[in-house]
Amino acid sequence: MADFLETNLKKLAEIQKKHTKVLAIAVILITIILGIGLKNLTINSDFRKEMPTDLPIFALNDRISAKFGGQDMVLIAVQIDESVDSKNAIRDIRDPRVIQSLILLDQDLRGETSVTSVMSPASFFRGENTPSPENITQTIRSNPSMNGFFSKNYKMVLMFVNTDIGSGEDQIQNFNKILQEHIDNTPKPTGVKFGITGQPIIRMTIFDLLKSDAVITLIVSAVVILLLLFLMERTYTHALLVFAPLSLGLIWTMGTLGWLGIPLSVATVGLSSMILGLGVEYGVFMLTRYNEERDKNISQLESMKTTVHAIGTAVIGSGLTTIVGFGVLSFATIPMMQHLGQTLALGIAYCLLAALFVNPVFILLEEDFEYWNTHRKLEKLAAKKEMHVQRVR
Repeated sequence: MADFLETNLKKLAEIQKKHTKVLAIAVILITIILGIGLKNLTINSDFRKEMPTDLPIFALNDRISAKFGGQDMVLIAVQIDESVDSKNAIRDIRDPRVIQSLILLDQDLRGETSVTSVMSPASFFRGENTPSPENITQTIRSNPSMNGFFSKNYKMVLMFVNTDIGSGEDQIQNFNKILQEHIDNTPKPTGVKFGITGQPIIRMTIFDLLKSDAVITLIVSAVVILLLLFLMERTYTHALLVFAPLSLGLIWTMGTLGWLGIPLSVATVGLSSMILGLGVEYGVFMLTRYNEERDKNISQLESMKTTVHAIGTAVIGSGLTTIVGFGVLSFATIPMMQHLGQTLALGIAYCLLAALFVNPVFILLEEDFEYWNTHRKLEKLAAKKEMHVQRVR
């Protein structure tokens, strides 16, 4: 097995040296094809899909939802705005003007097709135009259940809106927009503010934060890794020789997920920064070993054969053990853990392929370019010197 690997890795180095430009074009084409899948990459905002639905407790919940309809509860909180300084400002949430606003909002929401039921203090005053303070006080006293809508200090009142939104993030956003439009169109007295909360809205907010955090952490990790590579390699070109193939591995991973229709989840939304951190070492090993061989005045081909063979064997062993370690998570009971292991294993596999196939190609291209650029500068310098000599004569 070792002899087989050694022979094929050396053959790979010979191919990379002989067909450097062709392989570079192939890498670009593969990246474009896989990169197209990025536009299909989505984030799953439904926690329930990340749970083991085949377990009895989840299966029972699904059967109940199928027979009775799924219910999502959204809360509209009406609270006193202490920042408002006005004589007409509300100071007790039981004020008739607040109850009147709740009645109007209650009526509007009941006409919304996506709303299945509405529960609020307005339910006890339906049909009345403007309840009097005495009527409100008497109704609260005679109906102890109304206390569940009011806070103890009577600074806040709740309206419970039941709906079957569904699991999609777009559906939740649309429903939140509908609720906000109804609230904006409802006359509100001075000194109160309306807010929307509940599990669907919180879930949407959490995933919005996750998406923004994923972008921020990716940018920060990429910048920090690139800076560290600059400090380690002491040249911009060498740092980019390590970082560029690593970036391609990340693009391949995300593009593949998009092509396969596998969405990111709460467990995998930060996958990008993890792949960058885990896969950067492969490129560092390849470039460092190649430079060591070239410093010994060994030819390009022999240096690359030594590098791809020696470092390739090491990174293949290291990469495979990492892939297996993450891949074992596929046997976990919770799908969230399965997806984390599978996507990380895929990401490490692509980083390993980038180190073996792309890094050597980029290294050879960079060295050939440097040689050509230096030779061109020397020719220009020689031409200028010749012109100067002819002028002196």
